[in-house]
Amino acid sequence: MKKIFLALGVFVVLGIVFLVISGRQMQTIKTEIDISAPPEKVWAILTDIDKWHEWSPTINASEGKAALDSTLTITMMSKEPGKDGPKYSPKIIQIDEPNYFHWRAHMMAGFIFTNDKIIELEKTNTGTKVTHTETFKGIMSVLMKGQMDKGVPPMLNMMNDALKQIAEQ
Repeated sequence: MKKIFLALGVFVVLGIVFLVISGRQMQTIKTEIDISAPPEKVWAILTDIDKWHEWSPTINASEGKAALDSTLTITMMSKEPGKDGPKYSPKIIQIDEPNYFHWRAHMMAGFIFTNDKIIELEKTNTGTKVTHTETFKGIMSVLMKGQMDKGVPPMLNMMNDALKQIAEQ
């Protein structure tokens, strides 16, 4: 009986070690969209955090100031209409007007789950190319990888499409 518990203990420890090592690897999901509006107009929309929930179908509530070291409050949409999804408080870690916006959010501690959102704007001949990237790392990202691969790209594309629509008005 002791051998069974010892084997189970070793198995659990190995599983935890695997999750910790795998969680250090970053998962990246990237989308792009071309918008027929100048970068300054797109930037003005993106940095008005208090209005994100008014135009983005992925966000139910948003508030904060687009400034370095500022902490935002974001409430995502839920799969159930009329209900709030996850709420989190990312911190802006880099901002370079009108080209680069980067925030980071942690769940409990960085090794559990870290999410970065990076939005890059590039001037083009027809307006602005927006590159919208989300990165994930931590133990939970390993456990939720399949879900994120399936669910995050459509959410980023929905936000991109809504940004395009409001910027091109």
